[in-house]
Order: sequence, then structure tokens, then C-alpha cells
Amino acid sequence: MAGDVFDDQDNFTYKEVKIGEYYLLKEILNEQQLYHYNLNGPYSERFLEINENNFEEYMKRKYKSIIYVASAGTKIIGFTSAYLNHHNEGFIEDLFVTEKYRNKKVGSSLFSKVLEWLKENRAKSMDVHVSVGNEKVMKFYENNGFKMTGYTMKMETE
Repeated sequence: MAGDVFDDQDNFTYKEVKIGEYYLLKEILNEQQLYHYNLNGPYSERFLEINENNFEEYMKRKYKSIIYVASAGTKIIGFTSAYLNHHNEGFIEDLFVTEKYRNKKVGSSLFSKVLEWLKENRAKSMDVHVSVGNEKVMKFYENNGFKMTGYTMKMETE
């Protein structure tokens, strides 16, 4: 499956982004940053620090990782990323679709592809973190078999 290009019924194209191709994510990462900042304000300032370079470094440090993008023509309209740790526990790091293309099954298709990758790589479990205020996404994951297992709370020390 790696490196293949997939098409769906709405003529969206899906493909894996390899190390060295993360520059392709610049625009969609910027969109994701603004979405999370608008959703959570100051808590999400950490999202404003993410760019295609430090995201690539972050993913390269993972035991095993994957990124898929969805495109409409030449424009990337969504992406998902996941990784496995050394215990073979899976983590869905991102699932984001540009607002114009939401509710068109793009997120579901990306989710299916990353879920398939995690299963192919024998993930023992799969975790996902959903930002506060993102109830629609929380519902999406619940509808796809994820269960709430706790809350993560944060306190800034500086």
C-alpha cells in the first residue's frame, strides 16, 4: 500500500507522503494551526509552532510512522498521520480536512487508510487525542469504535 495513489468516488486522490516530501504539508499544517487556535485560543498556541520541518523531525523520531494526504486536483485538502511506539501501540496523531471538503467522506477515507496501516502493522491498541471543544471529531471517533478512557489536563509552568 505504501506509496500507492488511491482514488475514491468523488475524485479525491489519496497518497502517502514520504520523508523528504513534508514541504507538501505546509499549507494544510497552517490551516490546521489556525483551526485549533480558533477552537481553543491560548491553549493551542503550541499548534502555531508546528511547521513542515519540525513536524517531519517529530515523525522521523517515531518507531514507525505514516502520513496520508487527500488531494482535490493539485491541492492538498486533508491529511492524517499515525505512528507506532516500540510496544506496537498505535497513535493517530492527526486527522484534518479543510473546511470546504468536510462532510464529503474525505476524513472517513483518510481514517480508513490510517486504520488499515495500523492493523497491517499489528498495532495492539490505537489511541487518539482530541482537542477540547472538538466534539464533532470526538463523536466521529466514538462512531468508529474508540472509547473515552480519560482526560489529559495541562498546566503551564512558564
